[in-house]
Amino acid sequence: MEILLQEAPSVPDFPAGLTVRNFVPGRDERAVFEAVEDAFKDVWNRPRGTFERFVGMTEREVFDPALWFLAMDGEEIAGTVLAKTISGEGWVDVVGVRHPWRGRGLGLALLRHAFGEYHRRGVEKVGLSVDAGSVTGAPRLYGRAGMHVASEYVVYQKELRSGVDLAQRSGDTG
Repeated sequence: MEILLQEAPSVPDFPAGLTVRNFVPGRDERAVFEAVEDAFKDVWNRPRGTFERFVGMTEREVFDPALWFLAMDGEEIAGTVLAKTISGEGWVDVVGVRHPWRGRGLGLALLRHAFGEYHRRGVEKVGLSVDAGSVTGAPRLYGRAGMHVASEYVVYQKELRSGVDLAQRSGDTG
């Protein structure tokens, strides 16, 4: 999905008691990793990620901590948007809201906050990838944020398991 930021996006309306701040390298890695894992633990029987792979995101050339937004409830991370800029376009890697804070508009507020930062920087297009069948209703959220479907693809799964050699089973030695 994507949004064209030809005008300033709507001002984010964060739920009462929550604040937003940027990721601080060298301090927030473990807490953000755990918050993201918690937010996505019910998606597609997703296996737990590794901390090392997560930290690798912060070591890439496109990493910009000013585009990693943390919604805070006191000292606890309620939700995250982890984004970057590639070839002049915005890309959102993660939008995650932890269970206790879902249903209050936090995901929408975080997206609008990120879109505002992109607009301030002069970035005109922001995209993300989403599972259309998301159990969290993510495509509806992104639609409310002003995004539209830019492209679609279908993923098929096939279970592979040990088989029986039919030639040996039938006595055929061919």
